[in-house]
Amino acid sequence: MVKKQKVIYLDNEQQNKQDFDAIHKLQEELTKIDEFSIYTPDLQWFEQMVIQEQQKAKKKWRKELSFFMIIAFVILSGMIITIYQLPVLFMLLQIITTIFIAVYTSVRPLKKANHYE
Repeated sequence: MVKKQKVIYLDNEQQNKQDFDAIHKLQEELTKIDEFSIYTPDLQWFEQMVIQEQQKAKKKWRKELSFFMIIAFVILSGMIITIYQLPVLFMLLQIITTIFIAVYTSVRPLKKANHYE
């Protein structure tokens, strides 16, 4: 439903006075905004923040890399021990892993395809 809006026609002199008042009020408000002090940190502060973030990223990368190396060492040690101590168990693990990867990679695209339908 559209409401009918009432339009008030003003004479030219009254319209000019309202425009002048609006412009004057707008200028006053803009000068108030200009009076606010804005703090901008110096360049050294920004450089310090960048250095801190780089140090955090480097520390996180080292932590993730060491975690990866420990897990890789445990997995490879387990595989080598299994090859030499229990070759039948090693072959069984290889077969199970191959089947798991084949099933996982074939089921995942099917889930995506069903999700889009």
